[in-house]
Amino acid sequence: MSGSRLVRNSADLQRLVDDGYTVRIVNGYLVIDDIPYLDATQTVQWGSFLCPLDLAGEQTVKPSNHVMAFVGSAPCAKDGGEISPGFANTGLTYGWTAGPELTPSVGFSQKPRPDGYVDFYEKVTTYTAILIGPAQAIDPDATPLQGKPFSTDEDDGVFVYLDTFSSRAGITARSERLELAKIVIVGLGGTGAYILDLVAKTPIRNIHLYDGDVFSTHNAFRAPGAATLEALNARMKKVDYYAMSYSAMRRQIHPHPVNVTDTNVAELLDADFVFLAMDSGPDKQVIIRTLVDNGIAFVDTGVGVSDDPTGIAGQVRVTTGLPNASEHVLAGGLISVVAGDAAEYDTNLQVAELNMFAAVMAVVRFKKWLGFYADSECELHSSYRIDTNEILNKHQRAEAPDESSNGVA
Repeated sequence: MSGSRLVRNSADLQRLVDDGYTVRIVNGYLVIDDIPYLDATQTVQWGSFLCPLDLAGEQTVKPSNHVMAFVGSAPCAKDGGEISPGFANTGLTYGWTAGPELTPSVGFSQKPRPDGYVDFYEKVTTYTAILIGPAQAIDPDATPLQGKPFSTDEDDGVFVYLDTFSSRAGITARSERLELAKIVIVGLGGTGAYILDLVAKTPIRNIHLYDGDVFSTHNAFRAPGAATLEALNARMKKVDYYAMSYSAMRRQIHPHPVNVTDTNVAELLDADFVFLAMDSGPDKQVIIRTLVDNGIAFVDTGVGVSDDPTGIAGQVRVTTGLPNASEHVLAGGLISVVAGDAAEYDTNLQVAELNMFAAVMAVVRFKKWLGFYADSECELHSSYRIDTNEILNKHQRAEAPDESSNGVA
């Protein structure tokens, strides 16, 4: 029996392994190698099936898609023509890719019944039978049953369970751009907690959290998820509470139950990116100056609102500093760094959806920097005004990060 938890818990995958299929799990995709087929020159070739896995925890569920993608040239019938009309189509790959060597060129559509395949064993064996017939007509010994060891990357990454969302959505290659070695979130209040909620679901290898405060009842009402009464009574540090909460999903969240000051700011200097979601004050000025001087990319967030007669009004802000575009950060006066001043962006009146909005703006900007999202304007300062529903941007042309360094400038 396979040593993989997923295969042990999934009878269909275990049957494929037991039969001798060359089975791999790569980036949330099921990959079946060593599939013999006939090309247009009537020569036997070898390719790989590829399709997203559908999972419920640590076991497969019924495939949600009846299509199968194929890495290799277009398979042909014994005479070199089409196997059957409409069976193979280059438009049926749906952007699925498990990596540069596992990018399909063609997809197959064979639906056995209106509700599709019962499991992945039926799906794989059905498509295999269609392809090997012409191949075995030329070479009777051609077989996909090679008996090679099963391989999987499911235990190599940061996630406790496989990320099948990226593979289903066909954005695995984009998600790989997010595989930074280290990011830091400074401040785990409402905005910082929502930033963590978003980046925890990316393949960033290490997430470091800095905050010296305790997770209290008032924090629970502008935090992602639902804190238990037991967690509130435990009076845990915020970083410990969030590290514990998200450990159910991923590994390598590192809690630091201290605030960042001039005495420990050097701990941020090996970060690939820093999210600042902290209150104004002298420490913030020290952090920003240190990040700018050392060419560390970062986003600073601010929520500044007031309870006006017509309703809560104000603005949500994100300001970005990049290694090649940081002059605006302090010189422009865009970020409040003085505690208790009258700056329009930083007040104590905050509500969950505005904290969440600030986090979304910050993470979208971060992902734009890495090339996950399109970024034609390279905005470095954005503010959302509540009453008019406007987002205002300031732009400064900045070079995109070098893709070869995965966004780390």
